[in-house]
Amino acid sequence: MKKRKKADPLLLEIERALGLGQFISYNQSWEFVRELEDTKKRIDALVKNGEAERAVGLYELFFSGCYEKAEEIDDSGGNLGMFFGELFCAWIKARQKAGCKADETVQFVLKWMDNDEYGFCYDIEQDIAQVLNKAGFQLFRKHFQDQFENAFVPYTSEVPKFIYDYPAEVYRNANILKKIYIVKKDIQSYLALCEKTVASPKDCKNIAMLYKEKKHFADALAWVEKGLTLEKKRKWGNQSSYGLTRMRQELLDKLGRSEDAFESAWSEFKKYPSVHGYDELMKYIPKQNFKEWHEKALLEAKKTSLSAFIEICSKTKEWDILSERIVFVGHDKLEQIRHNITEKAAKGLAKKHCRAAAKIYGAIGMRILKKGKTKYYRQALEHFQRARKLYKKVDHEQMWAAIVYQVRKDHSRKYSFIGDFEKILTGRGPDSPETFEKRVRKRLVKQTSD
Repeated sequence: MKKRKKADPLLLEIERALGLGQFISYNQSWEFVRELEDTKKRIDALVKNGEAERAVGLYELFFSGCYEKAEEIDDSGGNLGMFFGELFCAWIKARQKAGCKADETVQFVLKWMDNDEYGFCYDIEQDIAQVLNKAGFQLFRKHFQDQFENAFVPYTSEVPKFIYDYPAEVYRNANILKKIYIVKKDIQSYLALCEKTVASPKDCKNIAMLYKEKKHFADALAWVEKGLTLEKKRKWGNQSSYGLTRMRQELLDKLGRSEDAFESAWSEFKKYPSVHGYDELMKYIPKQNFKEWHEKALLEAKKTSLSAFIEICSKTKEWDILSERIVFVGHDKLEQIRHNITEKAAKGLAKKHCRAAAKIYGAIGMRILKKGKTKYYRQALEHFQRARKLYKKVDHEQMWAAIVYQVRKDHSRKYSFIGDFEKILTGRGPDSPETFEKRVRKRLVKQTSD
């Protein structure tokens, strides 16, 4: 009797790691993919230890298994998709190390990309271009060049148009080629493609970046200026580029025009105050003038953007100035600001400026309630609890009473929230969620009772 061939132990590990048939929730997806990464490392080790051929087969089964898992996981965070890209590129490198034919590898890659029903291969061309060897890359690039040229033939005698004014076969292949040219720092091919279709602001930024990497700063600046001019001519959608102004400032400084770079940074900051704009502005300020321009930037942000003012004060630890502003600003305005900005400010203020911190915590809680998403009500309760403690600490309980009145008035019908909120008023706080052990023991009793 013929003996049955034993399964590769690493294949069994892949099977266990993927756990087909078991649904993975969003909250579980990070840990799930981390375990997949541990398994991948063991296959990667085979390639390093001279077993590339064995690794090739395991990689293929692994990323095929990822596709089988695609409908059994909430991958809205993109973790499994990103892992697939890493796995796919590792497989390419293993095939190359095993001496597999380049044309067979590229054909397999292209077929997989064409049949990508779950979007795992979206935007993967750059990664593939980076790991392919010279022979494979030439074939990969030629495929998309041929696809583009064949689709573009009917338009060769026409005046160049915006890329999305062409059919999908033209713009899709053109966009892939551009990504490949960026990876290989191929400026000339990128320029030649832009002569056939109108260059967009995004193209200008990409070309400027390539020139900048080669330290051709004057050429880079010329393309940035062109991109800024193009931005004003039409709505570009995803071919727009919001990084051109910042790149212009950096290039001006590289070319010895630091004063022009500063003027540009200050002009941009006044139009669109932000913490990033603040950082950019301060790059061009001499140390002896830092305090003066820091105060000017705060004043400008205070006049035009509460959000930017809070961010800049939090970054620079200007808690006294921020506290004064928060105390006088309306609750409704605080509620409009993203919680990742206000929460950071509240933590910083809570040490010495309890009233301002409490006001922010109350605003965050109210913002969550107004959104009406029940899964975040526990966070709202935590923020209200912090607000209550801080108001009591500085004897401003009338302000806490105003929050209580508003919550009861506007949100008393949110039954999954209001009961726990009333517990906060007594100082008890909301009940802690049941532990896993408590839940399963209750289930055991229920399932085994008469």
